[in-house]
Amino acid sequence: MRHSKYAAVWVALFAIVLGACSESGSSDADGSSTPTTVDDRLEKCASAATVVSCIPSGSMLDEYLPQQATKATGEPIVLGTINQDTGAAGAFPELTTADKVAIDFINTELNGVDGRPIELVTCDTQFSPDLSQGCAQEMVSRRVAAVVGGIDVWGTGITTLENNGIPYVGGIPVSFESARSPVSFQFSGGTWGAVLGQGEYAIEELGAKKISLIYADFGPITDSAELGKRAMEAHGATVTLVPVAPVNADMVTALNTAVQPGPDAILALTADSGCRPAMDTVQQLGVTVPVFYTGACAAPAILDAVGDAADGAIFNLEAELDAGNADNLVYRAVAQKYGPKYDYDWQGAGTVSFRSVMNLYAQLRGIGGANITPAAILDRFRAARDVPSFFGHPYTCNGRQLDGYPAMCSPQQTLGKLENDAITQISGWIDVGAFAR
Repeated sequence: MRHSKYAAVWVALFAIVLGACSESGSSDADGSSTPTTVDDRLEKCASAATVVSCIPSGSMLDEYLPQQATKATGEPIVLGTINQDTGAAGAFPELTTADKVAIDFINTELNGVDGRPIELVTCDTQFSPDLSQGCAQEMVSRRVAAVVGGIDVWGTGITTLENNGIPYVGGIPVSFESARSPVSFQFSGGTWGAVLGQGEYAIEELGAKKISLIYADFGPITDSAELGKRAMEAHGATVTLVPVAPVNADMVTALNTAVQPGPDAILALTADSGCRPAMDTVQQLGVTVPVFYTGACAAPAILDAVGDAADGAIFNLEAELDAGNADNLVYRAVAQKYGPKYDYDWQGAGTVSFRSVMNLYAQLRGIGGANITPAAILDRFRAARDVPSFFGHPYTCNGRQLDGYPAMCSPQQTLGKLENDAITQISGWIDVGAFAR
């Protein structure tokens, strides 16, 4: 596991979530001490034989947890995952790995789905539209019940899944198909949700009248920027769009252009390789207005690399740091026990994939192991109304959460600000769909 200065940022987030504020534990009926801090609870889980024996109540998974860990041994349920595990324009293998970690936990401790283990078929798009389609064809030939989405920039394979009635569940929506297909169900707002949430906060909370928006000039991201501009201008702000190349963007020119109108805030729709140049340039130019980045830019490796250039940065989180939410301890404990097999780093973007698997698992349990078909899964998600999401906003898949992007079941956003090596939540849930109307 990566250790870094900014691992403390993530630890701080989980500490807030778990309400770890007491110095001493309470006593259980047998007189043993009940851990009250994140580290204490994780230490207890590390020494426990199973995760289900150590986690507290309050998780979205509560009703699906057996009294004791039970291994599934029946006929497998085949699921697929399509993700860009490798590629010159970016690689996100942690999303596929998160799927494997979650499924190992489900099969080993939760008795699978009514005794049926989950078998995972993986496919790497390698940043190729042709391979995206090829992966989808493989899922059709393997007769998967559903595909758990990862990051597929092109999304061309989703049309193939749609034509064959196969659900595409979660992941990070980065293509038009993932945001619009009738077989897609998303628990993230992608860049569309990010720019809308940031724009509303800048206008409503910071009083911004002029906003500059830097974005990678590429299909869906351009569309996100244009949607954000329309929404922000409808709420009284003047918005300057600053496009940059999707790869090797010139952030010096972009930031110089962005500051020319004298903005009250700058939004940077950058991720991965674009995060560090943006933050470094903000510091070099002495930009003093609030600068917003996507949550991907809050990864520990990025924050370590930029140092104090990230101070004051605002990120979209897509999670609420609720002291009563136990989902994070479940996630950390599962990653701690099952992650080492895959060299899984719990601090990365895999959290979104883990959420998707758990949300899909809950729906499979609702259907019942003997009745699982692609059509049954589609029906369950289409009927979903205010359903609990694993450490996320409850989801409703009625196609109306964000107009024009019907696959968005929970595009709502929260924001956090980095100060003194810790991210503090600065907003509640932002209804980006209402802001965009």
